[in-house]
Order: sequence, then structure tokens, then C-alpha cells
Amino acid sequence: MKPSKNVPDKHVITPNHANNLKAWILAVVVGVSSTVFQVLGLEVPLRYGRAEILESGEWWRVLTGNLVHLGYPHLLLNLAGLAMITILLAHALTVRQWALTGLISMLGVGIGLLLFDPHLSWYVGLSGALYGLLLGGAIAEFRNHKFIACLIGAYTIGKVVWEQIYGAVESSETITGGNVIVNAHLYGMIAGGVAVLILLTVEYKLTKRSAAQ
Repeated sequence: MKPSKNVPDKHVITPNHANNLKAWILAVVVGVSSTVFQVLGLEVPLRYGRAEILESGEWWRVLTGNLVHLGYPHLLLNLAGLAMITILLAHALTVRQWALTGLISMLGVGIGLLLFDPHLSWYVGLSGALYGLLLGGAIAEFRNHKFIACLIGAYTIGKVVWEQIYGAVESSETITGGNVIVNAHLYGMIAGGVAVLILLTVEYKLTKRSAAQ
């Protein structure tokens, strides 16, 4: 007896609007964590610090540096960005894929700064990882709405390229209260984009293998 075409294969992962709630929960967890760290004044103990990482072995700072901020304006700006990404692209990936993309984007920022910016002593903020989520989400959204995906992807890449050539937008530095580390945006974007390409390739191979069984 052939299975009904209306019954989805349980082994096939198809991102859809059912992922929205889980994606929002994940975003809220990140937002609440960052807010708690801000309220408790943990910027210095948790920020990315080159000396602390290399000389004291405090490797967790590679990740936690993404979750602490210069102040409440900086925090609110990044949380607004996270909310916007969730509104636009929550459906594009499963919650596990979003979590992995976020984690790899954060690692990309921290490790990128460690490898390629030896003169940068410390860094804080979620913005680098947000660029990774934005480009990664745009790549995934290409399966659903090609025009929207291309628009978001072009904006993300264009803004990062602009920053590499002309530097950060002055208004961003005014809001955050400090220098914008544009290389963090570059590293996060690359890491997030590569992460999603790998995740979607794995998903495709698993789907193809499941269909062949």
C-alpha cells in the first residue's frame, strides 16, 4: 500500500510557520540573557578580552562577549535587530538550525577577532552575530521567496562592504556610545552564511536519502 501524499515524511525537515513560536522563544532567551547581564553589570567579566582569553585561558569570552553591551541604548539597538530578524525570517529555518547558526556566528565573531585583529583588546555586542543570522536567514529564505531573500542578502552584504570601505555609520556610534567594530560584522556575516549553507546541504542530503528509502 502506498503512503498518502498528504502525510508528510517524518524524516524530512521542512521549515514553515510552525517554527515561528520556537524561534521567538529562542530569541527571547537570548534577549533576556543579554538584559540580565546588563542589569547585573557583567560587561567587563564577560566581554571578549584578548588578554584574558590568551593569557588567562578564559575562552568562554569568545561567546559571552556577544551577549554583553556598552549600555542600555546599545542593548536595545541589538535587541531591536534581533526582533526584526525574527519577524522577517523565523519561518526560514528550524529552531535547531537557528540555534546552530547563532552559535556559529558568535564563534565566528570571537575567533575572527582573535585571529585577525590582534590590536583589538576588547569587544562587546550582538551585532556581529546578527549579521550572521540575517545573511543565513536570507540564504534559507531563497527557497521560499527569492526576491525578498535577494533583497535582504544584498542589503546585508552591501552594508558590511560599505563599512569595510567607509567605516561605521556615525549615528550607530552615537547610539551605542562607542566605536563600532566593523570587522565583527564581517566575521559574523561570513560565519552565519557559511553555517546555513552547510546546514541546508546536510538537510538536502538527509531528505534525498530518506526519499530513496
